Parts: sequence; C-alpha cells; structure tokens
Amino acid sequence: MKNGYRELEELLPGYLSGELPDKDRAMIDEWRMESQENESLFQESLKAWEAISLLHEMEQFNSFEALKKINTRISNQKTTNWWIGIQRVAAILLLPLLVYSGYISIRNSYLKQQQEEHVVMQTISSRQGMVTQFDLADGTKVWLNSGSSIQFPTSFTGAMREVKVSGEAFFKVAKNEKQPFRVQAKELHVEVLGTSFNVVSYDDEQQSEVVLVEGKVKLSTETNQVKTDLGTMYPGQRAVYVNDTEKVEAADVAVEKYIAWRDGNLIFRDDPMEDVAKRLSRWFNVEFVINDSEIKSYAYKATFRNENLTQVLNLLKLSAPIDYQITGNKLLPNGEYTKQKVYLMKKKRV
Repeated sequence: MKNGYRELEELLPGYLSGELPDKDRAMIDEWRMESQENESLFQESLKAWEAISLLHEMEQFNSFEALKKINTRISNQKTTNWWIGIQRVAAILLLPLLVYSGYISIRNSYLKQQQEEHVVMQTISSRQGMVTQFDLADGTKVWLNSGSSIQFPTSFTGAMREVKVSGEAFFKVAKNEKQPFRVQAKELHVEVLGTSFNVVSYDDEQQSEVVLVEGKVKLSTETNQVKTDLGTMYPGQRAVYVNDTEKVEAADVAVEKYIAWRDGNLIFRDDPMEDVAKRLSRWFNVEFVINDSEIKSYAYKATFRNENLTQVLNLLKLSAPIDYQITGNKLLPNGEYTKQKVYLMKKKRV
C-alpha cells in the first residue's frame, strides 16, 4: 500500500473499531500482506488499541482510595499478605503507564520506519572545468572536482550516513560518533566518524584512491554482503585500491598536491607525463593522445593556477622536449560534439 504514515494512522482507528468502509479496510489489508514486518507492526498496534479501553477504565479508577482500602486490609493480615498486597497495588498503578508507553514506542517505531522508506536520493554533478562546493544535511562539506558526481540522501535517517562517489571529491565530515559516515567508491568503502579526506574513483579506471588530510579512516570492501577490512589510514597517507588484485597499497605523501584542485589549482611533482595528461584531460574535458612511450615516462614538475588549455600546453613545451597539436571537435549525428584531441609528440630538431 503506497500510503504515508499519517494516512495510515488516520485509517487504523476505524479499522480496529470496525467502523471503516470496506474500500479503506482493503487498503489496510493490502498493507498488512506486503511484508511480515507490516503484519507484526499491525499486531502490536492492535494490542495497544485493546489496551486503550483498559486505560480509559483506569482513568475512572481512584488509585488513592483503593490504596487506603488495601492498607486497611493489610493491617489485619500477616506480613506475607502485606507484601502480596503491595505487589498488587504496584501492578494496578503501573499498568496504565506501561500501556501508554508501549503505544508511544510502537508509534515512534513505525514513524521511523516510514521515514527511512521514503528517503529521497539526490545526485549533484560538477561541470567540466569547474569545482562545485556544497553542504550535506548533516553539515558535512563536499567539494566535487570537474566532471565528478555524488549521490546522497536528502536526510540521513539510518545507522550509517552513506554516499556514493563517481570521480573525485573532497570531504570535511561533520563528526557524529553514533552515525558513522561512509563513502562508496565502487568496490572500495571509506568509513569515518569525522575527518577530512580526498577520494578518487572514476568509472573508466580500475583503481580507487584515498588521501587522508586529518583524522582517521577505515577502508573495506563488501562482496555478497561479506565485509573485508583493508586497514586503517592515518593523516598524510595515500591509499590506492586496485580492483583486479583486491589489494590496497599505502604510502606517505604531500597531501597539498592532491587537494589543490579545490582552489582551482593543479600541482605536479615529478609526475609521469601519462598521469599529467590524464588529469589535464579531465580538467579541460579533452582527449590526450600519446603514441610515444618515451614521452609517457617524462617526469613533470609544475603548478597551474587558472591557466587555460593552450597556456598549459605551452608551459609543457618549455619544460620538456615535446610539441602538441589540437584537433577541433566534430558534430555527431545525434547533435553532440566529440571531444577535442590533443596530440603530444617529440619536438622536431631544427
């Protein structure tokens, strides 16, 4: 039955009292048959309903007068009978409270279940060449790199605050020890309580990586609901998980290099040209073509701040014996354009 908690709550009293029309009774019956959990909840509600009449009777019951009468009888009986009388009085006085508490507990449990079942998922994507920053419902701050996306619930109602990342994202997680925060980066899961870290997990790559800035995170994978712990990271470490081998390698790094993109900067420190081209291709939404293996192995060191593609390529030419050629994008039959291609080749000798 596709109805919210409020609608169901309005129908239940009429159903339990027998005054509900057949059409509405059928709605309740349909909901009961959807799952064993719904039926169990209905049975608990029925118990609470049956106890309400007893509660009304108790409201007409003068517990003080009853206690005086019982005390009078107790004074004329033995000590053992006195203790039995006290137990009976306690049961009489506590029963209304227990009935009402049970009803409130059942109602709150159902309300929580309805909230969890109606969680709305949202996806935010960052356009090419742009960095997108926003806050999640729990106060966690997120930065999305160019061409990346994140899926998350509009509110965190379960035992775990969980999000999914495709691409690159930086998190500054709001601390909540009762509700850990977990990032799904394909097969790799990153679990934290409150910390700052960077995640890279592109769909077209066979690896995922995490760079920890502060705090502590736990890495794991999950296959067929079986969780495998991969270890714990500490600040200043970079961990790379390879899908094929299902292994993770960690090393100490200079974290500034890996998080500079948040401020629109690109930092390279003796990175091979192949890795440089990969990062530039995502940043500028172009395709790099390198057919020479020697060029791929060139180590490159530079920092780019707000330069456009042509400026970056000219700086590459100054620091390495290479040249480049850019081809224009082409219009496809479906109305979309192909990516521009950047060819890197060895500089010709004069």
